[in-house]
Amino acid sequence: MDNHSVSGYSRKGREDLHETADRWLRARRALPAADQPHAERLAEMIRAHATDRLGVIGDPLEAAMFSLLIEMVKEQTAGDGPRSAGGDPPGGAVRICVD
Repeated sequence: MDNHSVSGYSRKGREDLHETADRWLRARRALPAADQPHAERLAEMIRAHATDRLGVIGDPLEAAMFSLLIEMVKEQTAGDGPRSAGGDPPGGAVRICVD
């Protein structure tokens, strides 16, 4: 089996992410109305990395999840500034809130 074949089918790289996003958008119709915007956001997050070279990840679902996790981390840390791997603020500073 060559590097571009997984489970017997040809790899399409970025098209896989678009196809996954399209399937998730179709599946959102089965969700309650309150959850449908969240499904749309997930599809947008996948598409955000469709032009990246995530085709090197052999599994389309793994590539989609990787894309989602990157976007979730970016949203979570937006406005927080950079953090170390341990989650502490840079320079070891500690924020203390006093009421």
